[in-house]
Amino acid sequence: MNQHSQNGQTLKELQLRIDELEKREVELQKQLRLHTSLHSRVLDALPINVFLEDPEGRTIFANKQACLANGLSLEELVGKTVFDFFPQHIAQLNREIDLEVWEERRLITREAKVGFQGKESIMFSGKTIIELPESGKDFLLGFGLDITDLKKAEKKIEHMAYHDALTGLPNRWFIKAYLEKYLHDFPMGNNQILGVVLLDLDHFKVINDSLGHQAGDALLQAVAERLRDTVGKENILARFGGDEFVLIIPNVYSLDMVNELCDFILDVMKEPFWINKQRFTISPSIGICLHPEHGSDMNNLIKNADLAMYHSKEKGRNCYSLFVPNMKVHAMVRMDMEINLRQALEKQEFVLHYQPKMNLKTGRISGMEALIRWKSDENKLLYPDTFISIAEESGLIVPIGEWVLRKACSECKMWHDAGFDELTVSVNISPAQFQKQNLEEVISVILSETGLPPRALELELTESTVMKEPELAAKILKNLKSLGISISIDDFGTGFSSLSYLKNFPIDTLKIDKSFIMNLGYDEENSAIVTAVIALAHILKLKVVAEGVETLDQLDFLQLGACDLAQGFYISKPVEINSIREMVGSCLLV
Repeated sequence: MNQHSQNGQTLKELQLRIDELEKREVELQKQLRLHTSLHSRVLDALPINVFLEDPEGRTIFANKQACLANGLSLEELVGKTVFDFFPQHIAQLNREIDLEVWEERRLITREAKVGFQGKESIMFSGKTIIELPESGKDFLLGFGLDITDLKKAEKKIEHMAYHDALTGLPNRWFIKAYLEKYLHDFPMGNNQILGVVLLDLDHFKVINDSLGHQAGDALLQAVAERLRDTVGKENILARFGGDEFVLIIPNVYSLDMVNELCDFILDVMKEPFWINKQRFTISPSIGICLHPEHGSDMNNLIKNADLAMYHSKEKGRNCYSLFVPNMKVHAMVRMDMEINLRQALEKQEFVLHYQPKMNLKTGRISGMEALIRWKSDENKLLYPDTFISIAEESGLIVPIGEWVLRKACSECKMWHDAGFDELTVSVNISPAQFQKQNLEEVISVILSETGLPPRALELELTESTVMKEPELAAKILKNLKSLGISISIDDFGTGFSSLSYLKNFPIDTLKIDKSFIMNLGYDEENSAIVTAVIALAHILKLKVVAEGVETLDQLDFLQLGACDLAQGFYISKPVEINSIREMVGSCLLV
């Protein structure tokens, strides 16, 4: 091959090599564009702000999210610094962090509030150094994640954990955390005094049981709102659980200060509540204790306030008491009594005694009032005043009351079977029983089981029981009357009602309280009241029973005044069932 041919071949091979290299370059450029596009798309797809800055703080790159956050295009961002689109103080803070990252050459993260396009957000951001040895340049890589919604969720969860869902008040966990911090900051021996006040709503369980949890919840919300408006922003009100509220008074300068606040609470709670167009009145029993005098930790403070609160209930409710050490001893006695009461019900240690009611026209016994007694393990006879209040507080009054109803009806049926079929039995009904949702059903079942005619059963309710919630009482009484039983208002004259108001209730009998009978014939005012009540009751077609008759003069006065029935020690003390037959068969008036 000649030289010319060889040169031609070499040029041809060289051209092929060049073409191949050009083709390879095109392919590499294509792959580079694909990789660049992929990297760009990956960065743009991230839900975080990503940006690159040079050592002077100029933007080299920003992903789509960073552009959107700033409201600028990439072209508008490139070459700009934070001083171009952030307020001076924020830009300065950012630049200081940048310089710290450049100096320490490590990742620095933080949470901060930032403003993008007039909207405040909370960002979790980080910055670090990217080294590129081959280029001889380093860059600052920054990222930012908007955690505003996360922070809102965390705040909501924290609020839910430390606040009551029903009332919106702080809960027991809030109080626990607050007291733990307080007791850490102000231990024993300092001059700081903290007040812990526990409020328990009187007879709330009765309302809940009788009207249902929906009405009970609505009442709790109304009570919480009223208390919140009463105690002031400087004090902490929390719902401790159920119908209990706790009030923390951080800076107590005197006991009078706490007493005045408790008086104010009692006063504002006198106003009725309206729930679903129904009127409610409810009072609190309040217990007070002070740190450091009455306790050095949360458990003792709450426990001692609780003991003081129960002391208020025993005093008659709707009042407040300051903790004193002997309350602990009293609480132990009360606890033992409650345990023994539960056992007494199981072991059938209760018995009934009966006090006769005399018909003043015939002089014969026409009815019996059932009165509970407790024969303890020591065979000692205990009277109601020693245990009824504890039975009411513990809720045992409802099963005990049901036992009394069943026993009285059963024994009255025995008298009927023995030939005394005109005899009636009266049973006292507690407020808790009266407002219990299924009282009508309970009585209906008992009458059916014992076979006692409904006309032979009389329920005795105190004036205060029916006047507490008049609308509700009228509804319950109407349902009870539909069974065919009689209704009597006990202790009439000791409450705030009047005959004109009581005429709205379907009742049959009034029992004049013994405090009016005591001085009959000697006290002109009492005598006039009794005479007027008898006359007005008869106009309303109600029978009248005088209780507490202890002398012949009292009996004579009542006879002359046309009173229908009387009972008291002059006629007979309460007796055991074995004495009933002989008593009923005799004529007691001369």
